[in-house]
Amino acid sequence: MADFGPRPKLMAIGDSLAQGCRSLSVTSGYCSQSWPARMAQELGWEFRSPDHPRPVLFDLEHEIRELDLGDLVRANFIVKQLLTRVRDNLGAWLASGAASATAWFDNLAISGAEVHDMYSRSATSSTADIARLAPNGRDSDLNAKNVPDLHVAINGRFVLNPMANDEFADFTPLEWVRRRRPEHLVVQIGHNHGLYDIGSNAVNGGIDGGHPVHGPYWDQWQRLVTELAALPADIRVLLCLMPKIGAVGNLRPRGSERFAGYAETYEPVLSIEPGILSGDQLRAIDAKIREANDRIRQMATDAMTATNTANRLAFFDLDRTFERFDFKNTLDASRRIEVGGGIRLDNRYLDSAMNLPRPLGPGGRRVVAGGFQSADGMHPSGFGYATLAAEAMPMLGFQPDRDRVLRRGLEEDSLTRTPPVELEFILPALAGIRSARRLGGFAMAARSTLADGIDLSDAIAIFSGVFSRRG
Repeated sequence: MADFGPRPKLMAIGDSLAQGCRSLSVTSGYCSQSWPARMAQELGWEFRSPDHPRPVLFDLEHEIRELDLGDLVRANFIVKQLLTRVRDNLGAWLASGAASATAWFDNLAISGAEVHDMYSRSATSSTADIARLAPNGRDSDLNAKNVPDLHVAINGRFVLNPMANDEFADFTPLEWVRRRRPEHLVVQIGHNHGLYDIGSNAVNGGIDGGHPVHGPYWDQWQRLVTELAALPADIRVLLCLMPKIGAVGNLRPRGSERFAGYAETYEPVLSIEPGILSGDQLRAIDAKIREANDRIRQMATDAMTATNTANRLAFFDLDRTFERFDFKNTLDASRRIEVGGGIRLDNRYLDSAMNLPRPLGPGGRRVVAGGFQSADGMHPSGFGYATLAAEAMPMLGFQPDRDRVLRRGLEEDSLTRTPPVELEFILPALAGIRSARRLGGFAMAARSTLADGIDLSDAIAIFSGVFSRRG
């Protein structure tokens, strides 16, 4: 039987929002700046984040920064040698041997995870998924529709068993929690059952899609809260509720008018999908999120009450948090986030401008809008995750030095510190594709496989599928 060492102060399970995913990508550096990691850092707690030796299949922000500016000016958005890089990445992940010098992590969140993954996913099940999705290893014909599931499986196998230890092969996130018994547990899950599709592509869909094997969404939640309630009573649980999707930067308001806190219409930014949501539709979706949060809150409370442990349960209401910082929809300047030194960031899609060149100014670029969310307009930036950490700590009874947490988050956030100029070329092109598709003048066939020389718009569509409901 393994000796798990001292009892951890904090563990986290969930999906991309808990793992620290940014710009559709998962890397060791991003995971080290997740909001649970920032919270532990501020409180002086040891907290082992996943130390991925390489990105999981791809790093979209790196791909954007590496685009040739000359090609961008000529409207050539080809991502050269993408398939080769993904295949090399896959081959490295499939190589035998341990991928980490650490036997277990404190953050067990897995980007793209669904509710059932908290009790069903293990390194063993992830290995089986990899064998099914890439039977020929690096030389597999990588079907575009399989990339999201392959991403989840590679990430899950590493996060849940980084040293490939046979003893831990069947440990799910919840089993790790049972074995290690943290003092505090963060649970953040439920966004990949339809909610991500709404924000990423402006589709008017549901938020509670089920799974053909693991059942309806609410059945999955019922099992999860029942298992949380069965954990040792001295584990304090911080259960995160779902955020206001109308507040994400990727849903850009069309026009400057606001009607009861919403624009007339919205379109996606980092997307080629032609969808448009009306303000009324988005308002109704946000209302459904609040209803779902109320149901999750009640289900969790009832489950804990049944085990006489309701006093160890706390909620992080991200809908209320996103509403409080929703400058995009309210145009209320008090909802922008003050960092100090005259810097104020907000939840609009990231925009930047050139500073005066040296010696007249600092040179480089600066953020002039947005900054709370990363280049995908959905996941927080490093600064955004630091903001969530500062908001979460009081839910557990701790009072952080908020200014210090935010400053550190901004200083260490490569995206807000050095925003990529390439977005100035990419975003108008994506907008043109969306407009042409709405007018019926541009038919796009779904790409069946990854390829070298794939268009960036296709790559974005494939990569964002990691966070779409796969059931």
